[in-house]
Amino acid sequence: MMKINVSEIADKIGYEMVFSFETEPENIGQLIDDCELKGPIMVKGTAVNTGTCFRLEGDIACTLVCVCDRCLEKYQFDGNYEFAEEFTRDKNLAKIEDMNCFDGDIIDIGDLVRDIIISAQPTKHLCKEDCKGLCSVCGANLNKTECGCNRESIDPRLAALQELLKKNK
Repeated sequence: MMKINVSEIADKIGYEMVFSFETEPENIGQLIDDCELKGPIMVKGTAVNTGTCFRLEGDIACTLVCVCDRCLEKYQFDGNYEFAEEFTRDKNLAKIEDMNCFDGDIIDIGDLVRDIIISAQPTKHLCKEDCKGLCSVCGANLNKTECGCNRESIDPRLAALQELLKKNK
């Protein structure tokens, strides 16, 4: 996994160390239902001993394959996510300051990396901004073909309002 050994800066306030990891998607686990990691995940950053905690700052680079919420086609994109988190050995300080807690000299950031990638995902995945989606009548992918279906049907529950609009014209 992704573990940072902070023993070399543990007694040196203000010192920092550089870390770098490359891991495979199976080491991160499942993200969200319609999105998966592809290829290696790169994590680079620095750990700084602030005196009260270790501040980790860095970047995560990965490739994701998601299903478009409009047309249901798979598409791939590169994700680049920044993070900044504080870790302490002091459980009381962790509760008061809303920090991550760890024991010993090893900080495992595997869960942090996974959480950062998940939380950075949009609420709606689109293969492109102007994705046309699927035809509501025949289900054709409107990005690939124009099916010719009449998609201007009115919801039967609103038909009475349509008649009222016609009378007022």
